[in-house]
Amino acid sequence: QGFILLDDVACVGTELSLLDCPHSNWGQHDCSHAEDLGVRCSPESNTVMDGRPPVRLVDGESTKEGRVEVLLHGQWGSVCDDDWTDRDAAVVCRQLGFSGTAKARAMAYFGEGHGPIHLDNIECSGMEHTLGQCATPDTRIHSCWHTEDVGVMCDYVEEKVP
Repeated sequence: QGFILLDDVACVGTELSLLDCPHSNWGQHDCSHAEDLGVRCSPESNTVMDGRPPVRLVDGESTKEGRVEVLLHGQWGSVCDDDWTDRDAAVVCRQLGFSGTAKARAMAYFGEGHGPIHLDNIECSGMEHTLGQCATPDTRIHSCWHTEDVGVMCDYVEEKVP
């Protein structure tokens, strides 16, 4: 269900991330969901420790925006908006392969998530390549509710009002 984000992925096998592989432009494809794929990792080969929790955007109007969710402990969860800034949004967008201006959104701008709230009080300089380089995943009790879920708008262009 939902968007098909990648097509024509051509990895050689030495990349640290699927996003490092050549691929078509985001959202451009000639696929159907009947062609969706998956992987099964064995404990011996699933040892890449590159500091990235996988990140996705959900409930946006395009593939360039949405609520930020990260995959930790096998479960997708949201990020709390305490200290969430455009610098943090820029890192998320960069991790997802976007290079334009990033705009942070707070207070469940793209709706409330339903899973756990995985991260809080993220502080990125804006130069990191992944969200995992900004904050250590922390599953301790935090002071957030889903009304504080963060979102981002990648490749953001401000519309000028005439």
